[in-house]
Amino acid sequence: MPHFVPTLPSDRRHIPLLTVLVLALITVISVFYIANIVVKVDGESMLPTLQHGDRVLVTRGHGIVQRGDIVSFSAVIDGKKDRLIKRVVALGGDTVEVSGDTILVNGAPEAGTYDYINGDEAFHIGPLSIPARSVYVLGDNRPVSLDSRFFGPVELDQVRGKAVYVISPVTRFKRIDATGGRP
Repeated sequence: MPHFVPTLPSDRRHIPLLTVLVLALITVISVFYIANIVVKVDGESMLPTLQHGDRVLVTRGHGIVQRGDIVSFSAVIDGKKDRLIKRVVALGGDTVEVSGDTILVNGAPEAGTYDYINGDEAFHIGPLSIPARSVYVLGDNRPVSLDSRFFGPVELDQVRGKAVYVISPVTRFKRIDATGGRP
């Protein structure tokens, strides 16, 4: 019984193709499972930037979170842990005041060039000082979003990463940036 699989000299021509396929597989695995994760958008809280059912590529090593970034994070809602995706509107050290769907950051209206949907909410929060190593997040569709107005600031330790691309459905493929995901 042989201890190895014998190969013919003609089989050696397949080695470059096999090498390319193995490298492609390693690249796909590292992009989608090691350096990044894919998050499915559930609900309409991020309209018009992200739609229900979009699959978003989120970087694991998110680096420095900035105002306007869309982040994926874990939050405790009604006693259970949930994964959400929202936009960062304030950073640690900022002061936030909420009047309905209007946000004042450090006394000035929320600065951002992204589109968001306001409603006619009547509640008031703040002024609230955001703790260091935390962020204040809101959905772009303010009337339906469950966000920091309801569960408070999110610690950076709970942030899983920044959203960088909408990858599915293919017809909505686009790069997401701090200006609201416009290409």
